[in-house]
Formats: sequence, C-alpha cells, structure tokens
Amino acid sequence: MSRFRAYYDDGIVIEYGNDRFIIDPLRKPSGYFNAVLITHGHRDHINPGALHNVSPLVMSSETAAIIRARDGDYLKHIAIGPGSRLVINDVLIESFNAGHVIGSLSYVLDFGDLRVGVTGDFNVEPSILLDGAKGLDVDVLVMEATYGDPDYVFPSRRDVYNELRGIVEDGIKDGIAVLMGQPLGRGQELVVLLRDYPIYVEAGIKVINNALGLRHGVVTGGLPPAGSVLITGVPRDITRFIRVLRSRYGKVSITALSGMYAKHSRAFRLRQLGVNAIPLSSHSDFPGLVDFVLSSGARLVYTVYGNAAKFAKYLSMS
Repeated sequence: MSRFRAYYDDGIVIEYGNDRFIIDPLRKPSGYFNAVLITHGHRDHINPGALHNVSPLVMSSETAAIIRARDGDYLKHIAIGPGSRLVINDVLIESFNAGHVIGSLSYVLDFGDLRVGVTGDFNVEPSILLDGAKGLDVDVLVMEATYGDPDYVFPSRRDVYNELRGIVEDGIKDGIAVLMGQPLGRGQELVVLLRDYPIYVEAGIKVINNALGLRHGVVTGGLPPAGSVLITGVPRDITRFIRVLRSRYGKVSITALSGMYAKHSRAFRLRQLGVNAIPLSSHSDFPGLVDFVLSSGARLVYTVYGNAAKFAKYLSMS
C-alpha cells in the first residue's frame, strides 16, 4: 500500500508502483499514464475537447454515442461494457454497471496484489432503464459522495413514478404538464416512463435520446399544445419560463426533478413559485452510499464529489 496513491487533479488519478490511470479528466492528461477511463457522459466528468488524440481511451459505446451526438466530437476509444475485462500493461481493468445514466460504468483496477475500485457517479437503486449498481470486491474504493449527507434520503422510485404519473394525468386534462431535469439521465428515464402519453421533448434531450435509440416523443421548437407533456432541462431563467407558460395555458403543472430536493431548503424556493420539487436522482442517496461501502469490504475508502468531506467523516466515525 505504500506505493499506492489516489488523488483528484481535474480528474481522479490512481497510481500504484509504475502504473498510473486517469479517470474522468477535465483537461488534457499530462505525463505518463497507462490509460484514461471515462465513467459516463455528464459534462462534469468529461471534456471531449481535451481528449482528442488521447490513447488508450476507454469508455462505453453508449457514452461515445452521447458525446458524438451532443458535442459533435468523435473520440477514438476502446469500447467496453458491464462485465468487460481488458488488460493494459499487465493491469486487469474490469468494468461494471454503475446504474447512473445509460452507458455509465464503474471500474476495478486489478494490479495483482491490489484491487482498486472507482465508482464514478453511481446508483444502487434500479430504474425503469437500468439495474442498480452492486458493491465492488476491492481492497481500496474511490467513490462518489454527491449525496453523502444524512439529510439526503430519497423515496423509492416506484413511489416517485406513481406520483409523476398522477401529476401528468391531472396536468394534461385541461392544460400541460412540464417536467424539468438533467437532459442526460432524467431525459431518458422520463420518456420511457411516460411513453404512453403525448410527449414533447426539447431538442437537446431529443438528440441524446435518438443517439441511444429512444424514439419516444416529438421534438418541440416552441410551446406544445395543451393536453401534452413537455420534458425539458432546467432553464436558466426559471421565473420567466414559468411566467411564459402560465400566460400561454389555462393550467400548468410544473415539476423539477433532482436529488437535491430531498433537502427542504433546496426545494423551498421552487415551491414558493408553485413548482413541484421531487427528489428523483441518478445518484445513490445517503443510505445507498453506506450500503455500497459495506458491501465492498474495502479496507480503505476515498470519497470524491459533492459531500465527500462530510461522508468521509461519517465513515471514519463508524
């Protein structure tokens, strides 16, 4: 273990002896590395412009398709999926379903005498699209802790799905139902969940969905007709967006979806504006993070992203 290092430098860096791996870099990698590994396509984990001519570059075919469609970047890469095993410079790389968004992966680096797991963003709870992530059999675990605060406990997905269907049923009777969330993640989950309703989708979501073979919904160039569902990202000026919707339709039901809304203070402003704030997330909640650590059996755990410091403190006291 004395030869092992894990740290964050615009990306996660794993070093063991003479081996060096970089995961999800946001700038062009420098120095020697065995490989660059990409966990998924969210822009806070990948900067496509920094990865041209980087080799070897490893990611899922779905992540590569998202980047091509959304960003216009073709990245030469080694395509892998859950259950893949790849050897680079005598290090075995295993990939696993992360349960976060379509194409998301966790990795295990097996150095022979040390197994290191890197989760990327992950979710242990299954969704309508994805199985939940399982614990990694590793000695060292480098894990995301976005919601590593005890305040973040999410309702079950089944309950949230039923609530959303009820909101949509009521909203389209004499108006429109608007659902706002991450284009990559919520954009795919919602179109599959609500595929039996008249769906309109903003262009940025439709581009990603088409690349992933999800053809539900019609792209909207403006405001769709009453009686329909609009799936969109969160607009920069949400107050103006709400005002426009309410001036156009007699009845508008607006729902924002993010794990952050499990904390009352995060949802308060939206609810003041008459917007539903529902904690539907592509990440694990606090209990899910704890369960994942316990199921891994790791002797050493590093936390990164979000509430990393708070979650690390909790683990050290447990």
